[in-house]
Amino acid sequence: MHYSRVLLVSPPSSSYLGAARPPQNLGFLAQALLENGVVYDILDMRLGYEMKHLMKSIEKFKPDLIGMTLVSLEYKRSYRLISDIKTRFPAIKIVVGGPHVTVLQGAVLEECHDIDYGVVHEGEATLVELCQNHLQVQEIRGLLHRENDSIVFNGHHKLTKELDEISWPRYEMFEMKKYIAEMPFNSSRGCPHRCVFCPNKIITKKFRWRSPENVVDEIEYWYKKGYRVFNYDDDNFGFFPERVYAICDEIESRGIKEIELRCSNGLRADKVDRNLLKRMREVGFNYIAFGVDGGNNKMLQLNKKGETIEQIEQAIKDACELGFDVKIFVITGMPHETMEDIEDSLRIVQKYPVERVLLNNPIPYPGTELFEIVKTNNWFLKQPEEYLNFVTENETTPVFETPELSKEDRIRILKRCREIEKKVTREAVKRIYKKYYFIATLIAFIFATNFMQRLFFENMMFRRIVEYIRHKRMLNKKIPQ
Repeated sequence: MHYSRVLLVSPPSSSYLGAARPPQNLGFLAQALLENGVVYDILDMRLGYEMKHLMKSIEKFKPDLIGMTLVSLEYKRSYRLISDIKTRFPAIKIVVGGPHVTVLQGAVLEECHDIDYGVVHEGEATLVELCQNHLQVQEIRGLLHRENDSIVFNGHHKLTKELDEISWPRYEMFEMKKYIAEMPFNSSRGCPHRCVFCPNKIITKKFRWRSPENVVDEIEYWYKKGYRVFNYDDDNFGFFPERVYAICDEIESRGIKEIELRCSNGLRADKVDRNLLKRMREVGFNYIAFGVDGGNNKMLQLNKKGETIEQIEQAIKDACELGFDVKIFVITGMPHETMEDIEDSLRIVQKYPVERVLLNNPIPYPGTELFEIVKTNNWFLKQPEEYLNFVTENETTPVFETPELSKEDRIRILKRCREIEKKVTREAVKRIYKKYYFIATLIAFIFATNFMQRLFFENMMFRRIVEYIRHKRMLNKKIPQ
């Protein structure tokens, strides 16, 4: 083998989402290594581990290859981490993958000279081939590597057409007890849609999906291990409604009961109707999200969503009436968006009894159409090198302005958005505990504070308690007819 011991590392992150669930990307890579005879270990630094813990893990495990995921947010922090590893362990090779590498490719190795290899797009096959001794480095598709003073890309690896052929993670060696008792899933990969703000379409444009039987095999595996909450992270879980029906039928036929199924990454409104949503509720789907991303058809067309506001409102209305906990994503302040357009978005998020609203600060990620629009028009208030390392979607710091909305306008809008988010949360808590009006009012006020929101995402024990209460409430909810 080229490499026989691989340490997989998820770098630390300042994201408000924290490390509630195991990293799926490393889970897939770990499973591929395991099934091909490569010994691996894992360190998820998002769990609060620091550099000293990483160094100790390296000394104990003695890897000959370290693999790390890179995202564009806080990429410099990851670069520094890699350089610190190389300073201490210069003989160990480092391979990186993830969205940041897929978009920027060779530029990543140019910016961080301590990276030895980069993996573009999906990494299971490329990483296994790098570890095995069957191919020369120059022959491994999907790989960036160094030759003398040059950075060479070997060309794209052929994507696996049948996702059932890719083993889903069993998370051996992962510290599963440190996460909440919720299992993340991906039943498909890729996105054929062209939303101007979304970097996911760059990573894998071709949409592929797993069979209903394979999807439920994974649910059943973790169900037998005691898990009852499952979260689909697909970009397009409902792309084929008939497949969703088949998944529901498969769950029911296997007698998998008292589970909670979530689609927190979002469903497309144009791919669901009341009958499908009702069927999903019958087998345990309870929490779904919709990416609204525009309060009227003008903005939906400009953002290339491929949906109408009528479809979106109907889907939200149906989901709320069927008893789903509904979350809404909206990006506020896109190019050509006016104050009147934003008012349309704010009206929609307050019109329906949803559980949560995220009114996001638009971040132009490299490779997206939004990035090119802002760059071409020289609208940046902060350069990418700065905002990608210090600004996130849930803040009130704008990173660009437009003729329609100045920096000052955007700051006011984002501050108002944060208040509306809290208002929606308070109203949701009041509805849930409406039998206990005065207690509900107090809980609603407390839970919507910045402190409690941080506590929910950053304190694992508190989040486990909240998720336990939420799950018990879900089991007691009746499905409206």
